[in-house]
Formats: sequence, structure tokens, C-alpha cells
Amino acid sequence: MDFDFYDDSFGNSLASSVDDVSVVDFNGALTLSYEDLTCMNIDYARYLGPRTYSLDLTGNDLTDLSFLCYFTKLHTLVLDGNTHMFVRTLPHLSGLSTFWANNCNIKNYPEFIAVVADRFPNLKFLCILNNPGIPSHIYRSRFYSIILYRNYVINRFPWIQHLDDCRVAERRSFFQLAICYLYRRSKISKYHDNSIKTMFNKTFLKKRCTVKIAVPRLF
Repeated sequence: MDFDFYDDSFGNSLASSVDDVSVVDFNGALTLSYEDLTCMNIDYARYLGPRTYSLDLTGNDLTDLSFLCYFTKLHTLVLDGNTHMFVRTLPHLSGLSTFWANNCNIKNYPEFIAVVADRFPNLKFLCILNNPGIPSHIYRSRFYSIILYRNYVINRFPWIQHLDDCRVAERRSFFQLAICYLYRRSKISKYHDNSIKTMFNKTFLKKRCTVKIAVPRLF
């Protein structure tokens, strides 16, 4: 039985056959990166969905992600480079543990994280770097913005182990040290300012006193 893998509004299609797909060779990993996909054929998703454990859709132009509801056994999902996807179309996948959405033009991370946490509650590995709304060193974000972002994500995912380019276990202790460091730095800066003011007052603002100058006698 032949069918089209996808059909977009321009009439583009990629013909495929179910008989050509070997479940043994397939091995549960499906890579469809850089195929210029705008949507997925439902028949194809129904056939390969229950057999797919890892799905790579990097570099496509997907918008509606509701077809992922057929991938019930999915544990790894990569959506890097899909800049026009509607995150609210993501289905609920409780078994998903790894999710990548790098370079997806994410501009509002609280809304994005709230939806992802609702759809994928058991995530352990999350990477959403190179997005304009995600505080990171790539966009030279402020230090406290990165701390607030990471704490927000960690609190939304109880099983998270790795966020972006850092392990969560290490970053939790780092957050505490960072907060202490910022607090101490503010205290030190205040003390430094006060000490400078005190020294300035003692040195330059003390009362004027008469100064006797000894002039040598010439005669």
C-alpha cells in the first residue's frame, strides 16, 4: 500500500511504502531532519508511532505538532530549528524523558516551559538554547536572569537532571553559592562605599587649621 508521507499546501509530497519499512532495521529511531516538512501524514504517524522511541525532526518547518499523539512510546524528541511551531499543539507524552528545542525562536520562556511541563511532566533532559527568549551566555544575558530562569525550570520539572549545557545537580549548589556571592558583594560594596566616604571625610573635610611656615632669615 502506497501513500504520501506528507502533503503541504504547495502539493509537495514524499512517496513511501509501508512494505519498505522494516521494523527490525528500524530499531525505534526515526530521523527526518532537514526534509522541509510542514506536516506529517496521519497514516504514516499511526504506523510508525507505536514503534518509534526516538524522533528527530531537526531543520523542518512544522507548525502543528498534534501528530505526535501517535508516538506513544517516545522517549526522545528533537525539534531543533522549527521556528514556526505552535507549542500548544504538543500532545501529552508522559514517557518522554529527553526534549530538544534549540533555535526555535522561543520568545516567552515562562509560557513555553508551562506548556512543556504540562505535556511532558517526566522530562529528565531539556535543551532550549539559542532562543531569543531564553536567558543564556549565548545572548550575553545578565547573571541573575540566568539564575531566575534555571530555578523556574527546575521547579517545574521534578525529575530534571540536565538543563541546556549544565547538570542540574551541580547548578542547585551553584545557585546557593551565587545568591550568597551576590549578597556578599552587595554588602562589600556598601562597606567599601562607606569606608571611602569615611576616609574622604577624614582626609579632605577635616577642619582647617593654621599652618606656620618657617621663612629663613636672609640678613
